[in-house]
Amino acid sequence: MADGKGFGVASGTVRQVDVMKPGGDAKSAFIKAFADAIDDGSFAKLSLGKFRGSGEASKAIATIVTLKDVPHLKLVTSFQRKDETKTYKIDEGLRAIGSSIGETYMSATLFSTARDVRLDYSRKGVPHLASGKATLKSAEPASHDRKKAYLVPPDRPYLKALQVADSEGRIKPSMQGKYRQICRFIEIADDLIKESDLKKDEPLKVVDIGSGKGYLTFAFYDYLTTQLGYRCEMAGIELRAELVAFCNGLARELGFGGLNFVAEEASRISRAGIDIIIALHACDTATDDAMALGVRGNAALILSAPCCQHEIAPQIIDTGEGLLGLIKYPLLKQRQADLVTDAARALLLESSGYKVKLIEFVSTEHTSKNILIAAVRSSHVDRVSAREQYQALKNTTGFSTQHLESQLKDVE
Repeated sequence: MADGKGFGVASGTVRQVDVMKPGGDAKSAFIKAFADAIDDGSFAKLSLGKFRGSGEASKAIATIVTLKDVPHLKLVTSFQRKDETKTYKIDEGLRAIGSSIGETYMSATLFSTARDVRLDYSRKGVPHLASGKATLKSAEPASHDRKKAYLVPPDRPYLKALQVADSEGRIKPSMQGKYRQICRFIEIADDLIKESDLKKDEPLKVVDIGSGKGYLTFAFYDYLTTQLGYRCEMAGIELRAELVAFCNGLARELGFGGLNFVAEEASRISRAGIDIIIALHACDTATDDAMALGVRGNAALILSAPCCQHEIAPQIIDTGEGLLGLIKYPLLKQRQADLVTDAARALLLESSGYKVKLIEFVSTEHTSKNILIAAVRSSHVDRVSAREQYQALKNTTGFSTQHLESQLKDVE
């Protein structure tokens, strides 16, 4: 490879290719190409050869597999009499394979649907990098799990536009977590809509507070209109003007005529006629503001994933109910306050005429703030009992004020 020529894996012919300029970091460039191929979904496989390590000679092949919907790198090392398989998380696999290149293996070839890239070390340990046309056309990952049927097809246009999926409608490995979050949210919302009294004779009015880049906003609008057949007027509320402009442009491109994004404070939003309120990871008492907006507007459905519950923690005291051994430790006291805060919110929603569920939204391996409070308006709720339980919770834990309670004082 020292002559700067390329390689032809399939045909054995030699092709002129782009070779790194002398003095460049060939190995770093190769590892970057490896990582980029995984990220953009073009990765097919990687082979390691020219064994120079200690022990029995081997060669190795790396491919992508999915385990519990999470992409991993599978490395199969072939010895003379056996194969050895190891599976890594993507970052760990990149590090492990990267450390073996130039140490255990003197040759590495990356196969992607975009191009092939090869790194070879000379006898003197000098690396040479070359690239050529792609010899493999498929980058479909294998799976060790039974494939799960999601309510959100991966080829939906908004997923491509938001870079969750590639141009061929395949979820990018780096966006698998976001895709699972979208699917989980739609699954939960679908069940709750079936329990609600929402009608199709009038357009649904939906408000998503703190919509951000709009991943879940676009997903929910698309699901309501294309799969459930609702007419929908949906507003994404987001303070960052650049995200509002981006999302409005994307909504127009997708033909989502009923979806609009607004740079506005949530407190300024009119509560009249709202059917569904969404507030995911609104910070501290902003969650309470969103819930109060829904209750005051008699919303049929309130979906909230609370975050940063700080209001109640300073108020929790030893009331003689056995809490002292728990609240003496600051970390445990804060976690207790998080649970008390969300229990208080759930009881206040029940006392306002909502049937409430607390649901695990995303896996705890991604975030500890993984509770979704889902409230469906219902006439079959024991509101008196909920008020009594709320008061008992205050008596037991010692807190005196809670923002949602103060927001709902004048609501019957």
